[in-house]
Amino acid sequence: MRAPRPILICLVLLIAAGGPALATSPVVLSAERVPGQSYFGPDRFVEHLAGNLPIVLTSPHGGRLRPESIADRAEGVREMDENTQELTRAVAAELHRRSGRHAHLIASHLHRSKLDPNREIKEAAQGDAIAERTWMEFHAAIRGALTTAVAQHGFAFLIDLHGHAHALPRLELGYALGATQLNQTNQAFDSSGLIALSTLRDLHERLGGSPSALLRGPGSLGDLFTKSGIPAVPSPQEPQPGNNSFFSGGYIVRTHAAAPDTPKVDGLQIECHRIGIRDTERNRARFARAAADALEVFLRERYRFEITEKK
Repeated sequence: MRAPRPILICLVLLIAAGGPALATSPVVLSAERVPGQSYFGPDRFVEHLAGNLPIVLTSPHGGRLRPESIADRAEGVREMDENTQELTRAVAAELHRRSGRHAHLIASHLHRSKLDPNREIKEAAQGDAIAERTWMEFHAAIRGALTTAVAQHGFAFLIDLHGHAHALPRLELGYALGATQLNQTNQAFDSSGLIALSTLRDLHERLGGSPSALLRGPGSLGDLFTKSGIPAVPSPQEPQPGNNSFFSGGYIVRTHAAAPDTPKVDGLQIECHRIGIRDTERNRARFARAAADALEVFLRERYRFEITEKK
């Protein structure tokens, strides 16, 4: 079968870098890509596994490459999130096994000591020209995947996968809302208007109802993960982070899902503990099954979308 003829789109990104906007070179993407096939940038530092599901998975901190052509970052976190790229691939593989279709997957193959795609460009690349170009490729690939998903399905759901080393072995679901914002009663949260700042803003605008129920009530992603045997916060079982360490969601989900200029895109950042989730292939497969279970129910109930097409 003849592959689709690529339609090229030039995306010129203007990045604010702590002062005047930094104009960058155009990033060229193919708008039509074969689902299940991987596409790489010129340095092969960014991979886009093309998809035909409305799910876009990102893996910014699981890369292992440390090319000498890129200077080491001198500031910020420089350790990789161990096995998170493998975890992301396990989720993508489980979704394909169930549905015969592919989630989009965007992965950085650079070690975090060279590039941190989950930061704005100044902190992410720290002035290195190759790292800056790779940062732009990574985010252009996310935008391309989200645009494709919205065009095909009317919505896109972004999942940014990370690893944490906090004391409590639970998933931390980052909706771009911090612990202080979540440590409110449901009544206070519902009247606060904070849902408009979250990564589920578009979904709530469409569905209405209680914002706290969407984030941590019955049928929420936290509830679905917990019922599968993997504790998660926020959820009905653990509605608030309390005084414990908590990652609220970083640059990727805040830029591509929570921002006002990302219509029809929702999502979250998932921070995963290591033991029992990321440490072995068996545990990664277990998490992938739980994630696919949760997404099947959540997308069916909230978007009326069936991951597994009925025959």
